Amino acid sequence: MNIFDVAKACNVSKSTVSRVLNNHPYVNEEKRRRVLQYIEENNYVPNNIATYFRNRTTKSIGISIPYIDHPFFSKISYELTKNFYEEGYKSFIHQTFCSPIKEEEVLISLKKSEIDAVILCSVENQAEIIEGYSKHGLIISSNDTNQTKSISNFHFDEFNIGKEATEYLIKKGINNIAICIDNPFNGAQKLRLEGYKKALLENKIHFKDEYIFSSAFTINDGIKIGIKIRENHKEIRGIYTGNDYVSAGIFRVLGNVS
Repeated sequence: MNIFDVAKACNVSKSTVSRVLNNHPYVNEEKRRRVLQYIEENNYVPNNIATYFRNRTTKSIGISIPYIDHPFFSKISYELTKNFYEEGYKSFIHQTFCSPIKEEEVLISLKKSEIDAVILCSVENQAEIIEGYSKHGLIISSNDTNQTKSISNFHFDEFNIGKEATEYLIKKGINNIAICIDNPFNGAQKLRLEGYKKALLENKIHFKDEYIFSSAFTINDGIKIGIKIRENHKEIRGIYTGNDYVSAGIFRVLGNVS
C-alpha cells in the first residue's frame, strides 16, 4: 500500500493524504478523520523515503537525465517535477549527455548539501562510485540494473522486454531483425540487447553485429538509421526500436518500402 492507494480509498487527493501525514493544519477535518481512520484500520506505514524527505532542509531535488528532448526522459522529468512541486519541493533537471563526469556533478551537489536527494533516471557511473555518495543523502536510481544496499532502485525487466519484442517479430515470420538502442554502455540497454540475442538464439537465427544500431534517441537518429538500412541492409524486414521517435524516423524513410 502506498499514498496513492490511501488517497483513492478515501476519495481525496494525494496531496491531502500527504498533509494529513505531516500533520498540516490546513486540512478539512472530515477528510483528515477519514484518512486517519483508513490508515489505522489498514495499518498503513508511510514510506521511509517520504519520511527522509520531510527531515531534510533544502527541499531541493536533482533529477539527472541523459537528454531533455528524449521522449521517455522528458515525460519522467515532467511527472517528477510536477509531483515534487505539489509536495512543496523544488527540483532541477541535470542533463548528463550520457557522460559519467557530468552525472557525477549532480552527486557532488548532494555531497555539498546543495540538494537533499538525487534521482538518477539513467545511470552512467559504476555502482561503487554512486554508492560512495549515498552517505551524503538519498539517491534513487531508475532504468538501471545495478542493485546496491544503500541506493533505492527500480527498473523494467529489460531482458524479457527485448526478448519478447523480438519473439513477436519472429512469430510474424520475420527473421532478419535489427535492433536500435540508445546508450550502448547503459546496463538496461545491455540487458535489452541480451534479450534480443537470446530470442534469436532460441529460434536458430544467426546474430549479426551489423544489425545493431546505437545512439538512437530522436526522429533524426531514426531517419539516419532508416537511410543506412535502405542503402546497406535491404534484407532487414523487422526493426525493434527503443522509442516511438526513432520508429517515426525510420518509418519516414522505409514506410513505403516493400
